Amino acid sequence: MTKKKEKPVLILDAHRGIYFGYLVSKTNNGSTVKLVRARHCFYFVTKKRDGESGVYSLATSGPQTGSKIGPRVTMTIGSVLKIIDCEKKAVESWESATWG
Repeated sequence: MTKKKEKPVLILDAHRGIYFGYLVSKTNNGSTVKLVRARHCFYFVTKKRDGESGVYSLATSGPQTGSKIGPRVTMTIGSVLKIIDCEKKAVESWESATWG
């Protein structure tokens, strides 16, 4: 994958890590990815809105108040299990989430 356009994604890894960021490259058949402006989700809160709850709601509506989100960094993540495209609403929520 070349750096055509950074794609907002949610990454789930084999170590139960949850990350949001902009995908710039994939290697090893997608099991290793590089993200820019990445945020680690240490803890997340979901609210049953329109039936959304659970980890996948982080890709549809983003983190809710009470979630613990890390600062923006560039990172390479290995042991990737899932790469999930994020909806616009989720991207806005991730971008506005405060660090801490």
